[in-house]
Amino acid sequence: MIDAYAMKIASLVGAACCMGVGAIGPAYGVGYASSRGCNAIARQPEAEGQVIKTMLIGQAVTESPSIFALLVAFILLFNAPAVIGLAPLCALIGAGICMGAGAFGPGVGAGFANAEACEGVGRNPDSETVLLRTMLIGQAVSQSTSIYALVIALMLIYVV
Repeated sequence: MIDAYAMKIASLVGAACCMGVGAIGPAYGVGYASSRGCNAIARQPEAEGQVIKTMLIGQAVTESPSIFALLVAFILLFNAPAVIGLAPLCALIGAGICMGAGAFGPGVGAGFANAEACEGVGRNPDSETVLLRTMLIGQAVSQSTSIYALVIALMLIYVV
């Protein structure tokens, strides 16, 4: 029999899956961009300011899927389930898995775009504006899947 205690456990498991998996991709992406930024600065020390600016802007965007995962994890932790049953229990765990996995890929992808932009600025500092714009457009498109995951996770929490 499903009771309030089981629902709370489902919320906790969902939150753990959400943030545990949802932090890996963005963390990898941010770290990868940092390493490539360091490489670019080592190759072209006079472009340090431009590389760091590109890296930090890109890293801010790369972190957005983990922020979505954090939001869903907080909702799962602090929002008492309104309905008790097997379907809502599964929905709480599913919401965590959905957002966690949905943050993983976009975090990695945005980090790759950021890393390549840093390398490009290190190779050709004059192309910073074009590279930054191209990176941001690519990151915005790659982030769309994390927004889809956020929408589905919220629907699982509040609709099921």
